[in-house]
Amino acid sequence: MIPQGSDSMGKATRLSIEELGKKLIEAGRLKLRPLCVYSADEIPENAVPSYTVDRCIAKAAYTYALFKETPALYIEASHGQCCPGGLTWMGLAEPHPKLKYFVTVGTPDFRGGAAEHLKATPELFDEQKERAGKIIPQSKYTVIAPCTDDIAPETVRAFILFAGSEQIRNLCGLAQFSNSDPFFRTIIPGGPVCAMMIAFPAGMAENAPEDSAFVGPVDPTGNPWLPPELMIMGIPAGLAQQMAADLEDSFICKRSRIAYPESRILIKPREKDIPK
Repeated sequence: MIPQGSDSMGKATRLSIEELGKKLIEAGRLKLRPLCVYSADEIPENAVPSYTVDRCIAKAAYTYALFKETPALYIEASHGQCCPGGLTWMGLAEPHPKLKYFVTVGTPDFRGGAAEHLKATPELFDEQKERAGKIIPQSKYTVIAPCTDDIAPETVRAFILFAGSEQIRNLCGLAQFSNSDPFFRTIIPGGPVCAMMIAFPAGMAENAPEDSAFVGPVDPTGNPWLPPELMIMGIPAGLAQQMAADLEDSFICKRSRIAYPESRILIKPREKDIPK
């Protein structure tokens, strides 16, 4: 058996965070700025609690990508103003004992029986949480920030990209460029938006693969604020470095008109299939 991720992971030269951000923008032709996720023992200068932008951690991050005037965001255990589920999936709070009912089929003694129907049964929710493993933040503060040289590369755990479907397809192809595994280099995981974009790629979830990019979300609760044409990609820092190193040799640069066509092939019905 070929070891998963054995092809070339870890051979990339480490770029500065600002350089790496520029490479990701080039690779994905990103219109929204990429963000990085890093750990800190002290609150970064000018950073604000994520809940001051929005109680939903994922929505706050999207707002930050959308508007450059938004300051860097940080999350810590005392942020009771955040969505309780978000704090749980950041490893900063224990889940409410009735949460498994709220996200599945509901129960009369919690929130009046309200239910999100994200899983078929409460037992499946518990099993999914167990499969993800224990979620442990790497330090007191989890920070979401722009890609600048003010951030030490060794502290960065992951990158968050917001992009359209063609852009995401190409970025997935770039993630797979120097690896032979056809199945696990890019993953569409279950779970909430914040876990998919932060906890999983940042290595906070015990059982999350270290060398896989996470694409989504499949959680529909983000649909009211995430535009239908956008998807999110959470990339572990090591894989992001590898993608940047591979960019010049990949199809994105070598065959850019295929990756990002200037003209499109119009698919037409066969003449005999057109109703008379």
